[in-house]
Amino acid sequence: MSIEAQLQELRDFAKQNSLFVVTEYYESKTAKEPRREIFNEMLDEIEKGTAQGILAWNPDRLARNSIAGGRVIYLVDTLKIQSLKFPTFWFEATPQGKFMLSVAFGQAKYYTDNLRENILRGIRQKIRRGELSAKAPLGYFNEPRLRTIEPDPKNFKKIKTILEAFATGEYTLTAIQRKMFSLGLVGKDGKPPHLSSIAHILDNPFYYGVCRYRGELYQGSHKPMITKKLFDQIQKALLDNGKPRKKRGDKGFKFLDFATCGECGYCITAERKIKKSGKEYVYYRCTKKSKTRKCSQNRFLREPELAKQVIQNVQKVSLSDEWREKYLAKVNKWENENRHSSGLFAQNLREQLDEVKKKVDRLLDAHLEGALELAEYQQKKNALVEQKAGLQQKLSNFERKGNHWLELVRNWILEANQAKNLASTENFDEIKSFLKKIGSNQKIENQSLSIFWKSPWDYLAKAHAEGRSPEALTPSNREMWTQQVITRIH
Repeated sequence: MSIEAQLQELRDFAKQNSLFVVTEYYESKTAKEPRREIFNEMLDEIEKGTAQGILAWNPDRLARNSIAGGRVIYLVDTLKIQSLKFPTFWFEATPQGKFMLSVAFGQAKYYTDNLRENILRGIRQKIRRGELSAKAPLGYFNEPRLRTIEPDPKNFKKIKTILEAFATGEYTLTAIQRKMFSLGLVGKDGKPPHLSSIAHILDNPFYYGVCRYRGELYQGSHKPMITKKLFDQIQKALLDNGKPRKKRGDKGFKFLDFATCGECGYCITAERKIKKSGKEYVYYRCTKKSKTRKCSQNRFLREPELAKQVIQNVQKVSLSDEWREKYLAKVNKWENENRHSSGLFAQNLREQLDEVKKKVDRLLDAHLEGALELAEYQQKKNALVEQKAGLQQKLSNFERKGNHWLELVRNWILEANQAKNLASTENFDEIKSFLKKIGSNQKIENQSLSIFWKSPWDYLAKAHAEGRSPEALTPSNREMWTQQVITRIH
């Protein structure tokens, strides 16, 4: 019964039995918890002598926990409570009556504990089936008819856009908050979402197809929004850019926030010097903010020299028109030969999936036999579930798109061919974005810029460094390229 219905029944009962009600108390908090402010206030008033009895709908309205039940019985024992009235339960302050009241309280607690266990069992079973037993995260909605979680047509693509944007590493939490607000993603109050809520979205494995329950990961049955690889990129960006920082203007410096010191790892800052002649010079140097590690990088790097090195690095990974045609011809040949190797690759992924499933089963057996503690079991199981989710997504993408990786190789060839044109434009905003996309860990040490190239750009850079033609797509490297392109570019 609702609180209002109970109150009306109790008022009618008090009128029929000529009971004088001093004060009415009602509380929406559950009686299974002992910390109920209004309930405790009522008992405090009885101890003061304000009233001598309690009228309630049922004993389980007073207590479904041992602390509250014991306090009520103690007040009956000390005659602070002289009368307990219930429309559904008869009570007298006799040894038998107090015994029956204790039984009623115990029965109410048993019902609560049993109900909780049944609910938890149902939740665990849903989790095993890959169904999240909770409110759907932003971008999804709870389907009441099927009792599943489905993509929200209104917000699914918006949240995916946000996750993909943050994975680039170019957004802080405050910047992504502004982007969410611009897309119409707001909190219940109509204001931008709180930063803590945004961090929870970015850290939620549900978006790549995995449910997290009590520290354990389970393979979900819902439609993933992103891949495991993108989720890992988001976690890295969250670690690097998660804390809100004041936005610093570039003050006309072309390469501010582009590289770090190769010796101590701290940021490279820029300074502008104006000579007496009026000529202006821009220098780049280490900030030397480390308090524990002394940095010996004392020499400045002039902006024209840094710009020259940036362009040279773009040229390292550029592809000439001649080699573009050779690469494209090689890809066309691969298309005709790819059927057999594609089947082998898919079979390899399936075998890896089967092996991961066997490891999860063996891990559970070890935990049940007492060989593994719960914390160690959960840690190892979560790693395997993440690996399994990644393999399933690779297999799904490969089976759905087939030779799509060859199209990715074509796009890479054309992009590498366009790099030489980009270098000639000297548009350093675009050049910096391009270098951050294909490389990472830009460092300046001893006035020299170095970049860690991502695959497959590292093959072009290596060929350039060795002074030879970029022959990475030779037949002998075909198997390696099949693996690298699918796993790195895809």
